[in-house]
Amino acid sequence: MISSLQNLLAGRVDVCVVGSGPVGLALGIALARSGLSVALLESGGKAISEKTNRLAAAASISTSHHAEASLTIRRAVGGTSKAWGGRCVEFDDSDFDGRPARGDARWPIEHSALRAYYDDARTFLGAELPDVGKPGVEMPDMDGDFEPSIESWAREPDMAKAHGALIESLPNLHLVTQATVIGLDLDREGARTKRLMVWHRGKLHSLGATIFVLACGGRENARLLLAAQEIAPRLFGGVDGPLGRYYMGHLAGELARIRFTDRSFMEKMFFRRNGTGAWFRSRLIPSIALQNERDLLNSVFWLRSPPLEEVYAAPGARATLNLFKALTGRRKMRRMSFKARVSDTASLSDMVANPVQSFNAALQLTTSALKSERQPNFFVKNGEHLYWLAYHGEQRPVASNRVRLSSEVDETGLKRLAVSFDFDEEDLASLIRCHHALAEWIGKRRIGTFEWLHPEDGLQTAVRRQALDGYHQIGLTRMGASPRSSVVDGNCRCHDLANLYVAGSSVFPVSGQANPTLPAVALALRLADHLKGELRG
Repeated sequence: MISSLQNLLAGRVDVCVVGSGPVGLALGIALARSGLSVALLESGGKAISEKTNRLAAAASISTSHHAEASLTIRRAVGGTSKAWGGRCVEFDDSDFDGRPARGDARWPIEHSALRAYYDDARTFLGAELPDVGKPGVEMPDMDGDFEPSIESWAREPDMAKAHGALIESLPNLHLVTQATVIGLDLDREGARTKRLMVWHRGKLHSLGATIFVLACGGRENARLLLAAQEIAPRLFGGVDGPLGRYYMGHLAGELARIRFTDRSFMEKMFFRRNGTGAWFRSRLIPSIALQNERDLLNSVFWLRSPPLEEVYAAPGARATLNLFKALTGRRKMRRMSFKARVSDTASLSDMVANPVQSFNAALQLTTSALKSERQPNFFVKNGEHLYWLAYHGEQRPVASNRVRLSSEVDETGLKRLAVSFDFDEEDLASLIRCHHALAEWIGKRRIGTFEWLHPEDGLQTAVRRQALDGYHQIGLTRMGASPRSSVVDGNCRCHDLANLYVAGSSVFPVSGQANPTLPAVALALRLADHLKGELRG
């Protein structure tokens, strides 16, 4: 339920969770449902406020490959799910093995420990998987170097909308808005967190709890811990320790396209819907054997609609496309293909002169437009069987990719972050090697023709030009077995503070190929079970 901070100050809750994004909500709801009392502190309100979002603005960002900091978060109930597309992807077993490219980054838990919570996480996110293998849910037939990877999409990506009624109904879940945590109050020995310092409606308060969990996004988790380290320098390995380092995201973009000859394979790569109404589709990932053989980081590929003028290039089809644009408006056209730059040179006379082209184009465009109202991505099928190949690639953990406290402060007095972030040459080179392996595999399997979108000597430049992250915020408070190389242990507890935990993608020691939301929620549900055991002895 929505609560007043004043009502919580006099008492003491079992768990205080900072942040009400997908991770914080999943954790808070799971704990409250078990009977524990939970304070859920949200810096924003029910709606997004530009003023509140600016609290997360960075003092500086070292590169153009990192998005503006205040654009990569949403300080409001529901957090970044208010801007989330809804894609849910599991980690792969290969993300949990040790390999030289990842340095000393190791998960201290097995993938099975996380896999046990994927189904519950998908249910929470409204992105359940169908029973793979049943009629209508067949995966593409693959063997050898590439394997199928399945993604599902949340029916309602905004978790505040999806769970609003439940939040209101839980009497022991106390959601407080406009409550910005700006510091930790530690005990005299610096071994436990006594209280959180909370900025609320222009005043500073302190709130106690038995256990505290930071779930306010990767950079903000690190920011609060860095502020604590500034007061107690020995924490988290000191200034040269792992805190705030190993900042990761993903490489994303397109380098190639496929002209399919195997129609059955192609159609199994399209969006389909399960019995609950959630969309799903298959993607391509390199096998563990191929990753080891060619020294590849993990990556994944899926189909994306090409620019519409590429599909509808014939005169009659181009004229129909221009008419469709005029009738439906540019906003729908942008949804149909965000890369479309449609020319207006074709005319109605071209439609009359090419009636078959015009009719086929009109039928495809109209069908796709109607489906687009329900699909997570506007996907235009085309008679050429030509689709761009989107990629999502792993970034290596590098210590120089980091955040630090600057001398600039926000309006609450908390120091802003200085961000140093870039992709290195091996990140790019590995992704290109994986494309080459996929091209070979597609040719051997006679699936279709693999076509580069750029000259081969310009591939690395093309990957770098498209490289942009700052949204996934991985690695800044990473999990590990040793406090010398990690911030939290296998249960997400800070090595140095017995009752302080961190939740979210910032604890992932590697980025893998997966978007982080589903694994982060699964890890939060695992943490909920751990905390129940801790609090109940």
